[in-house]
Amino acid sequence: MVNFRLSPRGALREHLLWVLFLACICRLMPITTIRNWIVRSNQRLRVLMAADFVGDIRAGDSFSDIYGVRRFLFGIIPSIIAILMRKKLVLLPQTYGPFKSKVSKQAARFVMRRAVKLYSRDRDSIELVHEMLGEQDKRKSVQFCPDVAFVLESVLPENPDIQPELNRESNIPLIGFNISSMLYREGYTGNNEYGLMFNYKEFVHILLRDLMERTNAHVLLVPHEYFLYKIGSQECNEIHISEKERESTDKKYHDRIHLVKREYNQNEIKGIIGLCDFFVGSRMHACIAALSQCIPAVGIAYSKKFHGVFESIGLSDCVADARTSTKDELLGKIISSFEKREFIRNHLMRTIPSIQREIQNIFRNIYY
Repeated sequence: MVNFRLSPRGALREHLLWVLFLACICRLMPITTIRNWIVRSNQRLRVLMAADFVGDIRAGDSFSDIYGVRRFLFGIIPSIIAILMRKKLVLLPQTYGPFKSKVSKQAARFVMRRAVKLYSRDRDSIELVHEMLGEQDKRKSVQFCPDVAFVLESVLPENPDIQPELNRESNIPLIGFNISSMLYREGYTGNNEYGLMFNYKEFVHILLRDLMERTNAHVLLVPHEYFLYKIGSQECNEIHISEKERESTDKKYHDRIHLVKREYNQNEIKGIIGLCDFFVGSRMHACIAALSQCIPAVGIAYSKKFHGVFESIGLSDCVADARTSTKDELLGKIISSFEKREFIRNHLMRTIPSIQREIQNIFRNIYY
């Protein structure tokens, strides 16, 4: 593995550009001894050259400029470095596009055409890749593979820091609810760049109140990302936002609203999500953590990726698209799905094992 995420963001970008420069020199340099010296002088190039192939997964949804052109272009540099160093590049299961910028689209096409294999986690992206590659590369195969997080191991911490403590012997349903800090602050720019039809922060408060009033369930507020964002005059992450939302709810409900009080790694937070009977999430991989454990889930969508992933397991009806639906429509879909949770669970019990086998089989043969 060549890890480009060991430094602060500014230093990381400078280092990426430096490694890209060295890779360009290596590609153009006709003298083998000098090429070898350049590779030996840089740790990441040494590791890269020792690899049989390079896999690029881009967090599942970042092969797109929805998070900004600058972020996309910096994110694609490691793949370009691999291409320059003549390594076999495999684009692992992810969502491709959309692309708003012509520059992003050209860079994406450059990498797609030079990858030896392409995998898509949704079928809509397969069509987009074929369209982008055009007739020139019409024989290049794009294979469907479900999101790799469906096979992520679930590890429940021995004594998870949840307050107030859960009564695991109770028959009262537990609803997991992940609040996205990115949407809570209206996107990275604070200007609702994802085009939601309503204020997400207000919706979170209304949904939490509705779950308290319209069901007898307890709610577990589950953070799934711990980056600090500037929200108002404070820096907050999803733990702080969950605490804030519980505090702003009527005190008579506080014994039914539970908080995950500290940070956990990806396996542990999946284990905690596994305690739930139903799940509502605005982070894609929080939803997958639930679905992969056969827990019915509704995804509050801000991009096309939600529909593609949910459709891949036959649950496109469980996507609540905040770009095309009103608050009332989303609330209705969430409550309706909660009431149908046993039907959804039975569907997942039939579907998820085959999805997991499919991923494992693809990865066993990915290099051959």
